[in-house]
Amino acid sequence: MRAIAAPIVVITGVLLAAACGSSGTAAPTTTTTSGLSLASPRVQQIALARTSNDLFSIFPASPGKKNCAIPEGGVHQKPGTLAGICATSIRREDSHEPALIVTFTETWTFACPPGAFCPLRRPLSHRWQVIEGEPVVTSTSRLRVLGTRESGAPAPQSYK
Repeated sequence: MRAIAAPIVVITGVLLAAACGSSGTAAPTTTTTSGLSLASPRVQQIALARTSNDLFSIFPASPGKKNCAIPEGGVHQKPGTLAGICATSIRREDSHEPALIVTFTETWTFACPPGAFCPLRRPLSHRWQVIEGEPVVTSTSRLRVLGTRESGAPAPQSYK
């Protein structure tokens, strides 16, 4: 039994280290929903990722994108929302150990204040990648959130 457990612990450690290797990394969480597995429907796998952080409630519950209201408050210290596009995607990752990557991406453009010079009005975006896996694959193992990576422009709602 130890011969099987040791490689699994090493592989899980490598997967967690890879998840924490990018800038803006959030601490791993252990959100678990009983009965979920890598074979569960995508909507259920996305629901698990959405429950790992309150910020994810504005994203579609299934793969796709939609217009959304991104809460402000952080960078600009003002209450309200920004009009944006929120997208959800999911893919299987099998490079180290079977895992799922659920990606939540928000895109927005800040409004230029009246009379201000705003030469660059390109859209900004922020991405969260939630890694889900079954650390010990057995008949009773459950899919869980192993970690979250962030990248892109500072998310308007993240720095309250």
